[in-house]
Amino acid sequence: MPLAPANQSQLIRSSQKDEHYQTFLRNNANEAFQTLAGSKRWLDWRKEIELLSDLAYYGLTTFSGYQTLGEEYVSIVQVDPTKRRVPSHARRCFYILCHTFMPYLLDKVLVCLENELEGGHDNRAGVSRRQVAAGPWSLEAWLRRWMQRAVGLLSEPHRRACLPAIFVLRQGLTLLHRLHVALFYLSGSFYHLSKRAAGISYLRVVGQNTDDWTIRISYRMLGAVSLLQLLLTVFLQLNSFRQRQRARQEWKLHRNLSPQRSQSSSPRAARCILCLEERRHSTSTPCGHLFCWECITEWCNTKAECPLCRERFQPHRLVYLRNYS
Repeated sequence: MPLAPANQSQLIRSSQKDEHYQTFLRNNANEAFQTLAGSKRWLDWRKEIELLSDLAYYGLTTFSGYQTLGEEYVSIVQVDPTKRRVPSHARRCFYILCHTFMPYLLDKVLVCLENELEGGHDNRAGVSRRQVAAGPWSLEAWLRRWMQRAVGLLSEPHRRACLPAIFVLRQGLTLLHRLHVALFYLSGSFYHLSKRAAGISYLRVVGQNTDDWTIRISYRMLGAVSLLQLLLTVFLQLNSFRQRQRARQEWKLHRNLSPQRSQSSSPRAARCILCLEERRHSTSTPCGHLFCWECITEWCNTKAECPLCRERFQPHRLVYLRNYS
């Protein structure tokens, strides 16, 4: 029976079918756990339940040497880099861990690190409540203790410098995924990063369908457009970063040159809730709340939302209020 490399449309349809059945399995597992343990414990363990559901799905299919439901749906089979053998158990196990456990672990690490760098009392109290609910032996509690020891070695300026790096890392992971998808459209192999890392590709049975070349040409055009869009996005983000840096330098220069405000005539001067000091160089968010220019721009470097009402907005929509006391 002749075999040929699977094209882009087959790999995408296979992945969509697998996601459909994974979602079905997650929903049933969540519903069962919520019924047995209650809503409170389900909220504390829902990510772990979804992880176990994904591990069960791939453990019963890929790791056991069978096709997933999506692969069976489009009639494709996994092969190792030689294109002659099915992947070994070690390679399949590595793929499953990269595809399911690594995103879960990375999200946990980034969330714990961000909470520790922010170091707010409210955050710590909320985290302590979650740790008590989850138990001291949970992965989140272990990561929290490890992060506390690591962040405790940093000074306060170093913490503030590391906090924007988390936002940059998250944006970098998103751009990396978009780059990988564009390369998949161009090359027609490795729809997931985990399959690229494990070296697992797909073969299909050659049938009566003769439009494979047309499909590949269409997806290559889509890949070229996606790559162009990605380059434009990176350029715009770099330009926005330069503008924020320039605005921050201009604000610092303006603050050093401008005379200090005299004692306010009103008994209760307007204060910025971020620095808890008298508001200087008032700046308005799209929702109408006022902050210091430097405070709100520093805030937007990590979270593009209003600190008060949590309304999301783009940093370029901030309005600097001139001649406003």
